[in-house]
Amino acid sequence: MNEIQNSLNKRFRYASDEGDSWRILAAEGPVSGDCEDYSLTLVWLWERQSLLRFWWALVTFKYLFWHCRSPSGGGHLVVWCRGKGWTDNIQRKLVEKLPNGYRLRFPYLFPLVALKFLLRPLLRLL
Repeated sequence: MNEIQNSLNKRFRYASDEGDSWRILAAEGPVSGDCEDYSLTLVWLWERQSLLRFWWALVTFKYLFWHCRSPSGGGHLVVWCRGKGWTDNIQRKLVEKLPNGYRLRFPYLFPLVALKFLLRPLLRLL
């Protein structure tokens, strides 16, 4: 898991997006995105770039995406990995517990993550 995350870290550049555009970034080459894009891509890479494995891992609570307040006070997304800990695009590594300053708000359970993915293409049409 660490090797996959380190590889993403080397390629990833943070870039704020407009609105709430959840997407999985490219598997290779330089990529940019926000905390949601980083988290989604990391889980997808951990699940061997398989959307079936990705969705199954979310349904079975292998991973949970959590909305929280970051140490700077802004809205942020972190990933909880069952048996491994927490990670995000700020920490850029798995940690047993989130450092001081993070305030968990609510989890994005499978139906909400799926809805975010379904709404993304529809919102681009508007």
